[in-house]
Amino acid sequence: MWSRWEVKAYARRFLKKHYLKAFLVCIIVWALGSGITSNTQWDRPKHKQRHTIIENDKMILGLRNPVFNFGLKKMGLSYNFKVSRKMIPMVFLITSALTIFVGNVAEVGKARFFLNGFKYDDTDTIDVFSTFNSEEYIDIVKVQFLKNLYIFLWTLLFVIPGIIKSYEYRMVPYIISKEPNLTPGEAIGRSKLITDGHKWNMFVLDLSFLGWNILGSLFFGVGSVFVIPYEEASFARLYNILSGEDDNEIDVEYEINGY
Repeated sequence: MWSRWEVKAYARRFLKKHYLKAFLVCIIVWALGSGITSNTQWDRPKHKQRHTIIENDKMILGLRNPVFNFGLKKMGLSYNFKVSRKMIPMVFLITSALTIFVGNVAEVGKARFFLNGFKYDDTDTIDVFSTFNSEEYIDIVKVQFLKNLYIFLWTLLFVIPGIIKSYEYRMVPYIISKEPNLTPGEAIGRSKLITDGHKWNMFVLDLSFLGWNILGSLFFGVGSVFVIPYEEASFARLYNILSGEDDNEIDVEYEINGY
């Protein structure tokens, strides 16, 4: 049985040497996929002037991406955009396509970045784009799309099954980062196998970052972004433990104390 203290200590030790590159990779993936689409919605802010309203057959689209919003605000630009109601389906299709064909593929590249970093004690940010090639790309798109579709369908049944499945399939990006030509069934099946009996502890590992995220959110709403590499490195390390591949990693003197 693995210990989350050990997992996080390993991640901290790795990030002491490679934090800047890890941060850059995480921000790239966040911007290409989840950082934009999952934080972009028809917003209804508290302030009246920023309510989602209809004006001349248009709606106000608010970006819920604290990094982009902070940057746009500093440049004196607005992060609310008026979009015609007729364009809503097109906006949805474009953001969905970005996630499916760009963000999801970059997520696998991010997993490869961390796993290669652990193995060779060296990192290269180009790893995040290494999955965009003719030999791997289509297979990765299919696996990632079906993984997310299954989680979505389980969530429709009820929230709890969706959460359980999200942890059950959590290791899929790491699995296909090493074997990108696996079928969706093979990749998902392997993830289910190695996470069996570990889902609750994975959930607790996620919760252990809550304090860091709350603390980070106090700094202009963007501080929690800097915690992302810590989370990603921890789950990449967990994958190597669950898959039995940690024997080939670099030697690390674990810091048992601390979080």
